[in-house]
Amino acid sequence: MDDLEKFEIRSQNRSFLTNSPVMQELLSPSLNHRSWVNDAKVRRLYLQASSQQWYAPQKVNFGQSIDLDPEIRRVWIRFMSVFYTLEKMGLNVIVNMMPKAVKKLKSEEVPLYLSVQCFDEARHVFVIENYLRKLGAPPQYDWTLHVLGQLASLGFYRMENWLFSTLFSENFASCFLRRAKAANIDPLGAEMCQSLLVDESRHLHFLHIVLPEIMDRFSLFGRLYVKSAQFFIMNFCERMARTLDADGTLVGIDRRALVEEAFENVERAYESYGVTRKFLHFPKVAPLLSH
Repeated sequence: MDDLEKFEIRSQNRSFLTNSPVMQELLSPSLNHRSWVNDAKVRRLYLQASSQQWYAPQKVNFGQSIDLDPEIRRVWIRFMSVFYTLEKMGLNVIVNMMPKAVKKLKSEEVPLYLSVQCFDEARHVFVIENYLRKLGAPPQYDWTLHVLGQLASLGFYRMENWLFSTLFSENFASCFLRRAKAANIDPLGAEMCQSLLVDESRHLHFLHIVLPEIMDRFSLFGRLYVKSAQFFIMNFCERMARTLDADGTLVGIDRRALVEEAFENVERAYESYGVTRKFLHFPKVAPLLSH
């Protein structure tokens, strides 16, 4: 058995990825002086993403029955309907923005990675829609949230605005999934949240690779445009989240803590790019209604 065959069998073995001469060759991208990003890091992330793919009907046990109090079931139908809309929106946007990102970033590695992330998003939509069916609620796209997808992919600096918007949406999704799987949810829902979390963390890794390079190339106008768009998106999400206070309390999710955690994660990311709150203003998080 040669090294490449071993890689196919043991793709998640880190020591093998590091030490195999064949893998070291596979990890080396073609020389491209035009690329805006670190092609070696993107190529490594592509291979990692490929090795971590999972088949939803086998990974998540949809054969489980769901035994929830009717009111708790109603809350999860509401929450997951919102999450379903955001994930489907993310799938539609990434399909639209992939060619623009590839062209702008001038990287041969970016389409490899984004093609896998696109598959991740499709799998998320598939999993959530089937979970909603198990809860007894056919999935429906909430058009009141559609403005978020438009803001993330239209106007000036479309590609840059999309990636910075994704930084917020992926952080928000990760915070929600961590809290949801630990809340008053059924075993199937907790299993689903844990599986989705693995993908979300990898999507954030890609953004941490490419966004510093984009930030360095921004004009003053570009920075101001993205700053304004990001504030609108975060403010919209914060205001929308306020309507979830009572339902969040029922299942053990603190809406304010969730939003604050997402904002703090985004702030740390910007700080790592050399950007502080002097550049990106965050909306004020409203106190819980019960307080």
